[in-house]
Amino acid sequence: MKIIAWSGQGALLLIIIGMVGYRVDLLPFRLALLLLVIGLLVCTLIVLVEFVVLTINAIDKKPLRLEYLFLTVACALGPSISLYMVGIEGIRAPMIHDITTDTVNPPRFLFSREDEGFRENSLVYGSDNLSAGQVTAIQMEAYPDIGTVVVEVPARRVYQKALFVGSLLGWNMSGHDVSILQFEAKATTPLFGFVDDIVVRITPLDLYSSAVDIRSVSRVGVTDLGANAKRIRLFFTKLGEELIIL
Repeated sequence: MKIIAWSGQGALLLIIIGMVGYRVDLLPFRLALLLLVIGLLVCTLIVLVEFVVLTINAIDKKPLRLEYLFLTVACALGPSISLYMVGIEGIRAPMIHDITTDTVNPPRFLFSREDEGFRENSLVYGSDNLSAGQVTAIQMEAYPDIGTVVVEVPARRVYQKALFVGSLLGWNMSGHDVSILQFEAKATTPLFGFVDDIVVRITPLDLYSSAVDIRSVSRVGVTDLGANAKRIRLFFTKLGEELIIL
């Protein structure tokens, strides 16, 4: 049992080091992610083993050792929180990290820079391990609901509301230009501190209607675990709520 206790404490330490080390820029992405994954896997294994041991002890009416019960609960927190944050959709997410509402003419980043912060993925659509056509095909199959949204509201008013929604969602603005009705921002995931780049483009269709496009790109990782698609859906939900109350 001492081995289990030491393993559990070590796994919890790996999770903390991985998360904190990456957020404060002490560890590179891949090493931090490796520590996190190892810690989560060990914690999951310990929870399963401890559940069996505790069940057997309960059946045999043996007293439960509180230190092992606390260890089991502590080890269960990491995998449980991670699963809750990612969700089933995140686990089944495709191996892409660049999601856009306009796959024919994706919004281009004008203010965000390739050399800004740690980045493995390009801001240019289809410039990583998959071509633009491949990324488009995968996205259309995985997220058929994501596309350009047309609203019966003048473009400048939509732009103002889109900026407000971005700040409401906690995005940090990277740049904006009202003359072209486009702004860019950064979103940081709460758990691990991953940074994603966002660009929002408003296109006037006539005096009273507009097309809204948004693109969200993860700086690291082959897959985004569904985070970008979730962010785009939430943005349109909040924007719709703001436009309704005009």
